[in-house]
Amino acid sequence: MNSFALAKKIFIFALPAWLLAGCSKETPEQPERRYLVQAEAVSVMPKETVRLVLELAGFKQYASLMQSDVRRLRVVYATEYPKGTKINVSGALLISKSYNPRFPTVVYNHGTNSNRNSAPSVDIQSLTSPDIFLGAAVASAFGCAVLIPDYIGYGESKDITHPYMHGESLGQAGLDFIRAYREYAAEPSAGLSFNDSIFITGYSEGGYAAVALHKAIDDLPSEGLKALKTVAGSGAYDLAAFSKAIVANPDSLGVQMLSSYLWVIGMYKTDLRYSKNYEDIFSKADNELLQSIGHDLAYARNVTASLPLHEISSQLFTPEFISGIRDETDTEFIRISQQNSLVNFAPKDSLIFVYGDADRWVYPVNSINAYQSMLKKGCKVSIYVQHGGDHNTTLSLYVEVLLARLSAVK
Repeated sequence: MNSFALAKKIFIFALPAWLLAGCSKETPEQPERRYLVQAEAVSVMPKETVRLVLELAGFKQYASLMQSDVRRLRVVYATEYPKGTKINVSGALLISKSYNPRFPTVVYNHGTNSNRNSAPSVDIQSLTSPDIFLGAAVASAFGCAVLIPDYIGYGESKDITHPYMHGESLGQAGLDFIRAYREYAAEPSAGLSFNDSIFITGYSEGGYAAVALHKAIDDLPSEGLKALKTVAGSGAYDLAAFSKAIVANPDSLGVQMLSSYLWVIGMYKTDLRYSKNYEDIFSKADNELLQSIGHDLAYARNVTASLPLHEISSQLFTPEFISGIRDETDTEFIRISQQNSLVNFAPKDSLIFVYGDADRWVYPVNSINAYQSMLKKGCKVSIYVQHGGDHNTTLSLYVEVLLARLSAVK
C-alpha cells in the first residue's frame, strides 16, 4: 500500500544550487516537558523550491499558492507502545516562515513505508521525498505548521517493528506529536501560538491513520483539541470486509498487495494476539518457506515473490483459514478485524473520503463502507471517487481535494 510509488518517480531530479540558497540553522530552547524531548532545527526550504517541485509533480495550478519559505525541524517526542510503556518516537515538523496562528494545525500522515530506515524525520532534507514536499507545500501556501509523524517503527523507534495498520498506536503517535508541538509552541523563542483546531489528512496507511487520529482526539474531549476536518485517502478502514473480499477472490491478488496483507496478519499475531498458529494459516509448503525467515512478514518484504506463482493466491492460505473468514466461523479473527476497523466511528466534525473505484491494492469497499456507516449515523461526511483510478492514479484527486479543503478553511 505504498501510496507514493508513482509520485516518487517524478521527484528525482537535480535542483539548481540557487534554489537552495538561504538555508539556516536554528536551535530552539528545550525546557523540561511531558511529551517533547527535542526539536532540532534542520534548515529552511525556499518557497521557489516548493513551487518548482509542485510544477514538476503535475500540480502547476497550485504553484502560485506558495507564499513563504518553510522551516524544517526534526522532533523527538514521547508516546506509549505498547500501552503503558513509554518510548521515544519522531517526526518532521514544517513551519511557515509567515506563520499564521489563526490557521489550524495540520497533521499529515504518510503512506506505507517498506523501508524501516526511511522516515519523514530521516528524509527531512531529501530533495526527492514526496511526504516532505507535500507537507512543505501546505505550510508555505497556508502559513501554518504541518506535523508528519514517522510512526512507531521508524526514525527514533526504528528498532521496534512497525505495528502496521494498528489503529490505536497510529492514533496515539499522532496525538502525542500534537501534544509535543503544543509544548514547543509555548516556548517564547519559538515565535508561535498553538492552534487547537486540527486539520488531519493522509493517504493509504496515512488515510487510515488520519481517521484513527480523528477518533483519538474525539475520544479525549478534556484534551482541549478539536478535529476540525479530516481528508482521508484510500485507507483500509474496514479490515473485516477487506479480509472477506481478499479471500473471496484469492486468484486475483497481486504480489505487492498480498505482501502488505501478510504484514497485517503479522501485526494481528504480535500486537492483537491472534492465537491461530502460522501452520493453520498458510499451506504446508509456503509455511515452511515463511518459517525459514522466522515468519518475518513486516515492512512489506516481498516474501510472496519467493513463492511459486501458482501458490501466490488460492493455495497460499489453508482452506480452513479462507472459509473461517469467508463464513465468519473464525470468530476470533473477525472480532480482531472489527475492533481494529474504523467504520463504526462517528466523527464529531467533517470527514472526507477519497478513493479510486479501480483500486486493487486497498479495495473500494473500505471507503464505501466507512462513508455509508458514518452517513447513517448522521455524521458530516462526504466522498470523492476517482472513476477508473487505481491506488497510484487516485493520488492526484486526493491532493486536489486536500488543497481545495485547506483553501476553504476560514
